[in-house]
Amino acid sequence: MNIPHDWIMDDTQWQTLIREVAELFNNLTIMRGFQYYKQKRVGPLTFNESQSIMAEVQGAEAYEVVLPIDSLSTSHCTCPVNSPCKHMAAVLMNYAEHQGRPVPALVNAHASTALKQTSKPTGADSRRSYSFSSASDIENTPEDINSANGQQYSEIKERATTLAGMSIRDWHELFRASLRRLGTGTATTAYIQEAADELYAIKPKLSAAMEQLFELHVQLYLMRYCIPPARNSITHTPVYLSYPAQLAVDALQKGLDSLLLHPLDLSGLNSEVLEQVWARLNETAAYLRTEMLSETANMMFFTPIYSKLWLNWMVPHLQGKQEMLHSEVMLLNDIEAENTASAGALPGAEKNARKVSLPLPLVLAQSWMYYHLEQDSAAWEKLVHGSSAYGIPPEHLLYFLHTLMDSAEWRRLAEWLVQLGPLLANRRNAPLQDYMRLWDMAIQHVPEAEHRMWDTLVSMLPHSRPAYEDAMHSRGQWRRWIDFQLSTGTEPLEFRVAVLQPIEKDEPELLLPFYHQAVERYIGHKNRDGYKSAVKLLKRLSKIYKKMKQEEPWEHFITTLAVRNSRLRALQEELRKGKLIP
Repeated sequence: MNIPHDWIMDDTQWQTLIREVAELFNNLTIMRGFQYYKQKRVGPLTFNESQSIMAEVQGAEAYEVVLPIDSLSTSHCTCPVNSPCKHMAAVLMNYAEHQGRPVPALVNAHASTALKQTSKPTGADSRRSYSFSSASDIENTPEDINSANGQQYSEIKERATTLAGMSIRDWHELFRASLRRLGTGTATTAYIQEAADELYAIKPKLSAAMEQLFELHVQLYLMRYCIPPARNSITHTPVYLSYPAQLAVDALQKGLDSLLLHPLDLSGLNSEVLEQVWARLNETAAYLRTEMLSETANMMFFTPIYSKLWLNWMVPHLQGKQEMLHSEVMLLNDIEAENTASAGALPGAEKNARKVSLPLPLVLAQSWMYYHLEQDSAAWEKLVHGSSAYGIPPEHLLYFLHTLMDSAEWRRLAEWLVQLGPLLANRRNAPLQDYMRLWDMAIQHVPEAEHRMWDTLVSMLPHSRPAYEDAMHSRGQWRRWIDFQLSTGTEPLEFRVAVLQPIEKDEPELLLPFYHQAVERYIGHKNRDGYKSAVKLLKRLSKIYKKMKQEEPWEHFITTLAVRNSRLRALQEELRKGKLIP
C-alpha cells in the first residue's frame, strides 16, 4: 500500500504518536487492539483531505473507524464503546506497519512513556541510567539532538542494506544511530524489548549465517547497554546490576544461549559471502575478547559467550585448520605477558610471573583455546593456576566436562575428571553430584577408568566425603565403605536404616567390627544415653549373628560383655530392658 508523501511521519511525529496512544488508550485496550491487528481484522486504509485515516475493522460486525491524525482525541468508531476502543488501536498499529515503524513500540507505549518521564535527563550522573546517544549528542541542544537524531529512518534502513559488508564496529554504530530516538531510559525488560524491535526493524535481507550474526549482535549490543562498568570510576568499588537490569540481562543471556546452541548455517554460500561471514566472526571474537577482559570474577557476562562462539560456531567449521586457534592463543598469551609485565613493574610487586594473578576471563579463554587444540595439559595448568588465585566458579569447570560428554570423548573426559576434581573439592554438594554423574557416564564407556575415580575422590577428601560415600554405596563397594567408616570413627546410628540394610543383606559379616567398636564407644560414655545407644546396636548385632547362624559366639559375647561391665548398674538395666540378658 502506498501512503501519500505528506502522510509519512518523521521521528518526532512518531514519538508524539506513541505518547498520544499512551494518553488515550489503557493497556487492556491496546492489547486487544494488538490481537485484532495480528488477526488482520483491519481493512485497507484510506486517507482524506481532512488528515484523517479511515478503515473498516471486523469485530462482532464491521465497524467504521475515523482517526484524525492531528487530533486523535476526536477519533470516532461506530462500535458501542464511547471511549477510545480496540478497533481504533488496531488501525493505528496497521498505520504504523505501513510506515515501517515498529508496532511493538505502540503496544508498549505506556512502558516506554513512563520510562522516558522517570529517567534522568541525558548526561545526568547515574550508575543506573543508560543512553543509546553518544557523548557528542549530550552536549547539543534539544533542537540539535532532534536534527542529529533525525537521521531519517529511511536513511538508516538504506545504510543497513550494506550490513553484510560492514564491520562489526559499524554495525554497532548503526545500532546506536537507529536507537538514538529512544533517548535515555532505565535498563528494563520492557525498554530492551522496545530497543530490540527497533533494531530488528532495520534488518535487511541476509544469508542465514548473517541473520544469526545479526541476531547475536543485537543481543550483545543490548546486553552491553544494560551492564555498567565493573567498577565505579570515582570510588573504584565494584558495581552491581539493579534488579530490573538483572532481569533484562537474564532474558538476553537466555536468548544468546539458545541462539549459540544452533549451528552456524554456512550452507550454500558463495566464496564472497563466506569470506564476509568469516570476517564478521573474527570481528565478533575480537569484540567479545575485549569486553570479557574488563569483567570481574563475580560479573562475567561476555566470557561464556566468547567460549560458546568458538565452541559452537567457529571450531566446527575450521575443518582441521588450526591456524585461527593458534593465532587466538598467541593474542591471549600476549595479553597475559602485558598483564605480567605491568604487575611486575609496580613498586614492591612480586617479580615471579607465576605469582601474578591473571584476570579470570583470560585464564578461561586460554584454557578453552588449548582445549580446542587438544593441548589438555596446558589447559589444566591454566585452570589450576586460575583456581588457586580465584577459586573458579564450578559452572565454568563443569562446562568443559559437559562439552566432552556431549562430544562422546569418553577417555578424554576421564582424564579431565581426574584433573578438575580437586578444583571442585571445596564446593558444595550440587557441583559434586553433577561431577559424579559425569564419572558414571565415563565409566560406562571406559570401565578401566574406575580405579582413577576412587583415587581422585580420595585425594579430594574431606570435601568429597558425601560423593565418595555415595559412590561406594551405589556401587555396592561394602568393604571399602565399611573400612572408610571405621577409619573416620563414624557412628552407625548416624545412618538411616535404609543405608545399612543392603549391607546386612549382602555381606552382614562386614558390619560386625563397625557395630562392635561403636558399642564399646557408647558404653565408654558411662551415661544413660550411651547405654541406650549401645543396646540399640546390640539388638542389631543379635540379628546379624542369628542370620549368620552363629548364635553360640553371640551368647558368649553378650555374656562376657555383661560380666565385664557388671558394676555399671544403668547398663545392666538397659540390657535387661532390651531382653539381651536375663
